[in-house]
Amino acid sequence: MTTATTVAELYTDLVADLVPYFMNATLLPNSALIRNSINMVGQTGGTVRFPITNVYTNAATVGEGNSIIAAATSTFTPTAVDCALVKRGVGSDVTLEALSDGGYDLVYRSTLTRIGGGLAQATDVAGFLALASGITAEVGTASNADTSTNNVIFSPDAMGYAVKDDGPLVETWYDVDTQTHQFRGSIRDGYAVIDADFACRLTGLNTIGSNVSTIGFDIASVALGTTTLRVENAPTLDNGNYIAAIDPAAEFAINEQVALAGGDAAVGSLSDIGNRAFYDGLVGQAVGCAFFRTNNLPTADLT
Repeated sequence: MTTATTVAELYTDLVADLVPYFMNATLLPNSALIRNSINMVGQTGGTVRFPITNVYTNAATVGEGNSIIAAATSTFTPTAVDCALVKRGVGSDVTLEALSDGGYDLVYRSTLTRIGGGLAQATDVAGFLALASGITAEVGTASNADTSTNNVIFSPDAMGYAVKDDGPLVETWYDVDTQTHQFRGSIRDGYAVIDADFACRLTGLNTIGSNVSTIGFDIASVALGTTTLRVENAPTLDNGNYIAAIDPAAEFAINEQVALAGGDAAVGSLSDIGNRAFYDGLVGQAVGCAFFRTNNLPTADLT
């Protein structure tokens, strides 16, 4: 029979491991991909404001004794983008029989995966949806059908991320009527597009096996996206690349074209990678982009 000590141990281990599991399973909250990040631990309110500075004016030639401000006015007039925190939650129930018969390790891994994985995936889905719906530039084939995916090319300064309570939380209680240990995980976080010009969509069919002649974009489209961001002086990753988040169908089409051209998309240094999702998602670099594979991109109908 399951003892109270076993349940207490399960809860203690979940509390200890949920945050690192969540951080390893999410792609977007990584500080390398979103530089504008605010942790609201201990702060009041459910909305955070990201300040945005206006574009500066180039200096002008000024004659001796003439007014500098009249020749080139570059007044500092900041604006702001608000980012509302959203609560996301997922629950997992463990029956008395499951904990007793299944063994501690199996139940622990399963519960951690269900809660941590559910919260992590929801966080990435929300972030990519906010990004895709907040930008207008398109270098693929524009669509509003669920048969296409909004892949995105973006600068690490394109979005802002805010989180409350230092990451995900887990709580538990016991229902004596059903003899079920009920675990509930939640996180309050949110995203906001800070500069829509620092990102563009690379929309294409999401059918696995679609080649470059049918998917709706090619490697030249990626290069166009890179150029579109460079024209806006959008900041890059430390290695000079922008981020291209692509689904498996896009990965296949781009890899096929690179392979047919006799090229090689070299994978960069992984020494500074901070989490597992970052490591697993990085599939190569080409035409000024670091490509990250993910299944959490929105379809073109923004679902």
